[in-house]
Amino acid sequence: MTPEPPWGRHRARAPYGLVRLPAAPMRAGALHSGLPEGVDTAALLRGHDRALPGTHTGWIDVTLHTLSPLFVGAAPDGQESRSLRIDGRPAVPGSTLRGLLRATLRMLTGGEVGPVNTPRLFFRAPVRPGGSGSRRARAVAADRHARYRQRLGGRVRQGFLVHRDGRWYALEAPGGRAVPRQAGTALRISFDNLRASLRRWPFGPGRAGFPDPPADGSYGPYTFGPHRPWQYREVFAVVLRERGRPRLEPEAVRVAPGRREAEEYLRECGAAGEVVRCAVVLTGTAGPRRARAHLFPLPDGLAEGRFDPLPRGCFPVPEELVRLVESADQLTSYQVDNFPDEVSMVPGGAGRPRPGALPRRSPEPVWFTVEARPRGDGTRWVTSFGRAGGYRVAVGDGDPVRRAVPEELWSPQQRGGGRSGRRGRPVDVPRALFGDLDVLAGEAACRGRVSVGPALCDDPRPDLPGGPRRVRLLAPQRGCFANYLLQPDPGRYGDSPRLVAWTHEDDARLGGYKVFLHRYRDDGGVEWPPAAEAPGGACRDVVPLREGLRFTGRITFTNLTGAEVGALLRALLLDNPVDGGDPRDPEHAHKIGMGKSLGLGSVHLAPRLYRVDRRARAAALDPGAGVVRADPARVRGFLAEFDAALAATRLGEADPRRWREVDQARDMLLASRWRRRLPWEWTEPMGVEEFAEHPVLPSLVERFARFDAAGGGG
Repeated sequence: MTPEPPWGRHRARAPYGLVRLPAAPMRAGALHSGLPEGVDTAALLRGHDRALPGTHTGWIDVTLHTLSPLFVGAAPDGQESRSLRIDGRPAVPGSTLRGLLRATLRMLTGGEVGPVNTPRLFFRAPVRPGGSGSRRARAVAADRHARYRQRLGGRVRQGFLVHRDGRWYALEAPGGRAVPRQAGTALRISFDNLRASLRRWPFGPGRAGFPDPPADGSYGPYTFGPHRPWQYREVFAVVLRERGRPRLEPEAVRVAPGRREAEEYLRECGAAGEVVRCAVVLTGTAGPRRARAHLFPLPDGLAEGRFDPLPRGCFPVPEELVRLVESADQLTSYQVDNFPDEVSMVPGGAGRPRPGALPRRSPEPVWFTVEARPRGDGTRWVTSFGRAGGYRVAVGDGDPVRRAVPEELWSPQQRGGGRSGRRGRPVDVPRALFGDLDVLAGEAACRGRVSVGPALCDDPRPDLPGGPRRVRLLAPQRGCFANYLLQPDPGRYGDSPRLVAWTHEDDARLGGYKVFLHRYRDDGGVEWPPAAEAPGGACRDVVPLREGLRFTGRITFTNLTGAEVGALLRALLLDNPVDGGDPRDPEHAHKIGMGKSLGLGSVHLAPRLYRVDRRARAAALDPGAGVVRADPARVRGFLAEFDAALAATRLGEADPRRWREVDQARDMLLASRWRRRLPWEWTEPMGVEEFAEHPVLPSLVERFARFDAAGGGG
């Protein structure tokens, strides 16, 4: 048995964690108590053009120190890129710092969640339960197969997608005659038997051999040259009657280039059987090695288009489903590379509008499901289809993340039901401080009372030594979206878990706000992964900024309450001392910029608070008139006001000493740990093979508790 890794058996690794979601956001009014008469939340949100009594105006000078290499800005395709400069000076733009502050406050206070920019989420359609892999992988596959069948209306059928008179149909493969076989069931043939067929009969130019596909996961039936001539090739399969229960996909013992040769071989076998006219269908490698080809029985007249009226076993396909399958989210590079127009069952091309799209002139072998019950007119429509047995089925909602979040946390940008009921709802803390133009109908936009400028560095040698690094700057892969879901099952780490997936839709719940963890080796800094391919696509040559740089910037604010000033300071300091602590080795730090999963972007922030007396400033020409730097005691006072409001909202007691007990604060303080961060190996992104075992990402509390128990927490 494989020894248990230090982060735990069946537990996922990731360079990020999840800050738990509350049931409802902390409303801005929680930070607006004790104001003079006539000054309330509405006045604060719309009083940017005048000074309001009982509020504070001023700025925070921020010193930013880089703890790991930093890359901020664009990385143009094919070009070597340096981190952003402003007037020749390395810079962190104000939008980056503003986004950091807003995101930190959203997590601390449990703020609203807007639409998430994710790819369209799909799940694999397992043809049968179980399969290859570990006991755990088979158990999860069987559980999802059962749910998949329940959702999509029964068994997966094999047949042909046909475009006729502007409409789409799925025509199931005909059933067996002399050998029992249910309609909509394909045959299979092993590569060994296919090669034996080649030794007996000539199949024409380009079909003299059939080597095994490469085992490195790069196989495609069109991109692998020796297999290309076989895709959709018409053959005549010899199928023998077997004793006992029929197989799900009966095996052919030979395929011949013509019916006469196949019938002659069947007579030589001296056994009951039949000859079936088929199309060879090759699919991508789903496991370590592909060892069989599919044989789709051909309905009479299919290739010639002679089926009028439509035969039994022909199911209409919704146009929306076709659009989804041909969408940019579904048409992967594999589809584009392996389904050009010349992959066709008829001469002259398939009539694909673009590589990877569905054919308009030729039938296309597909796996598909249909509705469980007929409609009023007796028809059953196709509910899903794909060009391989493990095809991807879209999650029913275009924005499934929205459905996985409590409705109380939906921001005005969220579409969908209940919008009228959300109109007039009090704003949350981030919207109150930073403003929002996206509001519901009938509501006024609120202007932000906090603005953030860029932070600049004057170091003459800011770049990381060693020249450009070739890295992959990737968006999250679809496989990792399973990590974002809550897994309430207490057996989630066992060999037979019942895991929640995006296919559960209304039962799926998001695990929390995503936050990146610090990744940095004490003895070696950031480990740069190999990226051998040439620049382009997701691969870039970048020159990050080095560790140890010092940037300075400014945050200005107008008409903030004391608790709101404390909220800004808490977002900057986290749980560091009021002066920020040791900038070279702080207890807590933030993450900004690109390449966070690679270990880039760890920074320490140290604030200096200045308050402005507007009357005194207006009455004197001295630039320093009315400006007072807040001493440590005053900073602690502002922090205590926010901490008390947070504890009162979440714990029911306005005790500033208890703010760390709030779930969201606890998770944030774990995720931001720099001095006692998780080891590099514990946060390394997983590969495809590891995702195939369906590991579950533990909570931040569990991950750090395990690390601390092993003596890593100091």
